[in-house]
Amino acid sequence: MTKQGSRRRFGQISKMRSGRWQARFVVPLGHPSGRGGHVIKAPHTFESNTYGREAAGDWLRAEELRLNAEGASWRTLSEHAEDERIRAATKKVPTFGEYAEVWLRARKVKGQPLQESTKRGYLIWLRKYLLPTFGEMPLHSITAADVVRWYEGLPHDKGKTVRECYALAKAILKSATAADGVLPGAVNPFAIDGAGSIGKRSDKRTEVIEDADLALILATIRPEWRAMVALALGCGLRFGEIVALRRSDVDLHAKPSVVRVRRAVSTGPGGKRYEKGPKSRAGIRDQRIPDSVGIVLREHLRTYVTGRDGLLFPGPSGDWLQPTRFRDLSGGWRDVRAAVGRPINFHDLRATGATRLAQNGAHVAEVQVFLGDSSSQAAERYVRATQSRMDDLTAVTFAGLDFGTRGG
Repeated sequence: MTKQGSRRRFGQISKMRSGRWQARFVVPLGHPSGRGGHVIKAPHTFESNTYGREAAGDWLRAEELRLNAEGASWRTLSEHAEDERIRAATKKVPTFGEYAEVWLRARKVKGQPLQESTKRGYLIWLRKYLLPTFGEMPLHSITAADVVRWYEGLPHDKGKTVRECYALAKAILKSATAADGVLPGAVNPFAIDGAGSIGKRSDKRTEVIEDADLALILATIRPEWRAMVALALGCGLRFGEIVALRRSDVDLHAKPSVVRVRRAVSTGPGGKRYEKGPKSRAGIRDQRIPDSVGIVLREHLRTYVTGRDGLLFPGPSGDWLQPTRFRDLSGGWRDVRAAVGRPINFHDLRATGATRLAQNGAHVAEVQVFLGDSSSQAAERYVRATQSRMDDLTAVTFAGLDFGTRGG
């Protein structure tokens, strides 16, 4: 706080409680820099004597001259000093570990920050397989020979691990060697043909759930989870999207009926559960509910759900249903597998729904809409998947299913 002040033609000099002088000015409105109205203070106070007051005045006169001379490019002296500090820092090439840390913080996919689950996966690959070899190496010192030696030492019996680790390292160096990176124009040393690419997944076993399988599933699964089976198969929802659903997300009076997918439940560090957006932007959707799914869902809402915002499938304490509980409880997915006689996954229901759509004539883009999937290639095709065709496809595809709502 100030004890006294002195008005000037440009700026103001004030005496602080400590006796020292403080200088400040307001950037004139309409200044070409676009910072009109901003209050700028001197980066330090001045001595509590006449010389200090004169020094404060000198600072103001110098700033006024720079303000008028530099025009649109005007910046404060402290900002110029920070620019110099940054320029000096960028001359030092960071180590792979230093750059990877910054890359992970700033990384975006389609303009969005990485999902926490994706970031956790990258951290695992970094800490276990990349940093022990490259962590302390300056980026410009990593050679193709270094990369080959490291790659040969990876556990090649774990195909996904090898692909993901290599893909991550290559992506980090791709950013570093880009035009705006720390090594603009340099050659990316991660150049082993076919070693991996970001987003490539290992081949996954996907079981198609036949009608006989579905009958066994519905006879085994706990009644309060029967609607989960219906939503996965008939609406293409993921487990995390299903357990995040609340009564207000389901509209059985709309024509057609819809379930609004806006959230998903995921698992963070230490097993902590949290709510986030769906897996991709395309995952935010109003999914049509086939009549056969609407029947079981209507009975489920009437029997198991309370309150407009009540979870459709809560855990025992009213919180989100845990995957381990869904798997291990009597009448859970472990018992379903035993009844069917093979290790089917809950995700196989969703895949089966997509298969049924394709068998009934759905195009690739329409199946992607059903699944809420997104990719750079799919985006252009989504516009061709019309609302009316999706309504007809879901109605025809799932019209004959019976989710066993009678008698519980």
